[in-house]
Amino acid sequence: MTVASLSPYLVQRWVDNNGNPLVNGTITTYAAGSTTPIATYTDSTGGTPNTNPITLNFRGECSIWLLPNVAYKFVVADASGNLITTVDNVVNAALISLYGGVDTGVANAYVLNFASPVPPNTNGQVIFWLPANSNTGPSTINVNGGGVQSIVNPNGTPLGANQILANQFVSIISINGVWQLYGGSGVGVNVGTFGQEFPIAAAATTDLGSAPGHNVLITGTAAITSFGTSAQIVAPIYAGRFSNSGGTLTPSANLLLPGNNIITYTAGDAFLAEYLGNGVWKILIYQYFSALGGLGAPNSAVKASDTARQSTTTLTADPDLSVPLFAGQYSFELFLLFDSVAAGAGFKFQSNGTAVDSRGTSPADATGLVNAAAYGPKLESFVGGTVSYANVSTTANSNGVLYKGSLLVSTPGTFGISWAQVVSTASNTTLRAGSYLTAILLAQKTSSTAVTHIYTTPGTATETIPAGVTTLVIEVWGGSGGGGSGVNGGFPTFTGGGGGGSGGYSRTSINVSGQATKTMQYTVGAAGAVSSSGGLSQVVSGTFTLTTMTANGGAGGGNASPGVGGTGGPGGSASGGTAVNTTGNAGTAGTQGSPGTTGVGGAGVPGINYGGLSGGNGGAITVGTAGGVGAVVFSYT
Repeated sequence: MTVASLSPYLVQRWVDNNGNPLVNGTITTYAAGSTTPIATYTDSTGGTPNTNPITLNFRGECSIWLLPNVAYKFVVADASGNLITTVDNVVNAALISLYGGVDTGVANAYVLNFASPVPPNTNGQVIFWLPANSNTGPSTINVNGGGVQSIVNPNGTPLGANQILANQFVSIISINGVWQLYGGSGVGVNVGTFGQEFPIAAAATTDLGSAPGHNVLITGTAAITSFGTSAQIVAPIYAGRFSNSGGTLTPSANLLLPGNNIITYTAGDAFLAEYLGNGVWKILIYQYFSALGGLGAPNSAVKASDTARQSTTTLTADPDLSVPLFAGQYSFELFLLFDSVAAGAGFKFQSNGTAVDSRGTSPADATGLVNAAAYGPKLESFVGGTVSYANVSTTANSNGVLYKGSLLVSTPGTFGISWAQVVSTASNTTLRAGSYLTAILLAQKTSSTAVTHIYTTPGTATETIPAGVTTLVIEVWGGSGGGGSGVNGGFPTFTGGGGGGSGGYSRTSINVSGQATKTMQYTVGAAGAVSSSGGLSQVVSGTFTLTTMTANGGAGGGNASPGVGGTGGPGGSASGGTAVNTTGNAGTAGTQGSPGTTGVGGAGVPGINYGGLSGGNGGAITVGTAGGVGAVVFSYT
């Protein structure tokens, strides 16, 4: 049946206490609960405010239009100012959600024209409408000729592609000069859908928040240490996929990875990440695309058909039983089902492949499982650490071998099985279909081999932090002083010059996780000339900030005069190191008949084996010798 509505009062009419028209009475309007005046309007456009107070006509009437969802207080008085009544919290709770029809604009620039009792772009106005075109990026809308205004996400950001889809309902709300999309048909920052996959180039900082949706395809192979700071906590979940193999995700305070392990990503790998705020991301799920699988997932090879060999004792790789391995720790299981037609033929097997087990080789057994260099990773037997399955079959029947062990792979590569007859016969030895090799990744690791840069050429240059490192040790030695010259007073009465002092030594250990491509400036001090000081060596901030490290050069040794030996040069001082600051050793003084000796160089660091150079020797009859150059060493792990 037809639904009808009660007609509203078309004109407001007021009466006095006797029920007569309130001729020339007044209506004063305030914000609810206050004495702050607030305007009402003469018509629906809201363009012309009433006087406040409003004076009623000779019938006690006036026209009052209220703003939607705004609370008023009405104070009614007669023509003499006597109070008639006060009514507080008067609200026009008019429903202003409207159907706008189908837009007549183009993609990204939408237009709506429809019959509406509400002025265009009124705050709080909600419109449901059908777009004729999907959007491809930031978009606008013009409602009922009210002017072009932006459509934005609830957080104020511009729309991304496909947040508005053709022929699917969209809802927007007018708020302070823009239209917020809160019921989009595609993806929105707060909507909960991820949207179309958006490509982002891999970099040290791969900013996931720069994608219009929450679904990214990371291209390239850069080492990634951060996912950026532009994402929104109100919608923190992102889905990602890698298009290339060979890059890494490195754990840090800003990138929390499963097991705190470095992940080497491969094409097709996928993940879910959560933005925790302040630049911190957590990988919730990481899924490997390749057959290798993730932690705990099997990487298996299974024989689909028999392989037969005869008249050969040469171990040859099986065509089916081989799997790829990353760097990491694995458990493996090998099941071999074989038979020999001739009783004496037998069956032998061993490992092969290019992956390297970091625990070294086991004693070679030419007829069993070995780890000779040509055969790849080590296979450990579970029977006393020795090989139990050489010459397995000596009778003409079928046999099965179940072999288990572990691998600690330091160099990624392949892992497989080679096999042959024990005794060469013309009868077949066959490895049957259903045999399998399974390796299960227990923990993925990346090699932590140190990278050391040693600089001994005097001058100033730039050092750049490489990718994939977490710790840096910096060592700085100042140049050493040259030795002083001696004088000849007639042998053996010559008088020796003093020895030069060695340079100072400074050492710092610092965390550089996530700092790849940042720079430092370093200076290598020159060697001291005869009886002159060595040069200052130093490391200072570039784009990477650190405390300035300074190792001053050792002083030169003094020249001798007849009967008076040259003084020894003092060692150079050092400062700025967070671990060590050591003054260099002084040279010794020269004496009559004996030259001074050099100051001893600064100590080296275990594993680097580099020490500061000694100062120059004092001269006897001849001039002294020059000192040694300084040095700067950067050691990364």
